Amino acid sequence: MTAWTPDELDRINAETYFTVGATLPDGTTPKTVDIWSVPVGNRIFIRSYNGTQGKWYGPALKTGRGRITAGGVDKAVRFVPVDPGDEETNQAVDASYLEKYGDSEYAVTMSTEPVRRNTLEVVPEG
Repeated sequence: MTAWTPDELDRINAETYFTVGATLPDGTTPKTVDIWSVPVGNRIFIRSYNGTQGKWYGPALKTGRGRITAGGVDKAVRFVPVDPGDEETNQAVDASYLEKYGDSEYAVTMSTEPVRRNTLEVVPEG
């Protein structure tokens, strides 16, 4: 499995927004959306505020592939759903949302149900 480099992590995590586009079944990535991303160690996670109603989230679940851009990093990625029962990972992601975006009224919403169950790890492709 390919990992983020320390430089990529620093550049991505320094940004407020993370541009994500899910690859559709036909191989195109027609729309991008700016969302929040958070680090947990050397991993990056995102959540869909709107769940499957989010324009990017349904296709991301269906194909598991897409593209991200943040901090000058532009990468093809895989989206790996986090098991809602994985409390260790979900609690770490919750804490990261509260730390990184604590100044926003939405930080608490992003770290509680039902948004919490829409967690994806973003894994760079080789």
